[in-house]
Amino acid sequence: MKLVRVSSQLEWEAYHQIRRHVLFDLRGLPGYDEHHPDDRKPKHIPLVFADGDEFVGAVRLDFTGNGNGVVRTVAIVAERQRQGIGRAMMTAVERLAIAHDAVRLEAQAAPDAVGFYCKVGWEIVDAHRPNPLVAKLLK
Repeated sequence: MKLVRVSSQLEWEAYHQIRRHVLFDLRGLPGYDEHHPDDRKPKHIPLVFADGDEFVGAVRLDFTGNGNGVVRTVAIVAERQRQGIGRAMMTAVERLAIAHDAVRLEAQAAPDAVGFYCKVGWEIVDAHRPNPLVAKLLK
């Protein structure tokens, strides 16, 4: 499995399809915007996670300066969840962040994803938000 920086039309389509389906459609949420300007900002890196020639995950890594990064819109294809893919994708994201000199990552986790983040070594920073803030110091 490998993390791929989104650049081709096929990768953009997979990135949006995975995020739309997992984070919006399956949760009954409207309003997914595949033209959102944040996906194309210079310090934001949209990524897909590939298992061979199949895209199984999507995530965006934003660098905010001073060694900090934010992990956003983490999604694993529904039928591939609970198979270790999320863990593998997050490990790859953390390695990419380290390669860009990041020392700390944070994420606003969906309430149903907080347990996942804790299992992969993240800590809850603020549990009192609608989407709890989690963070991880990178080595």
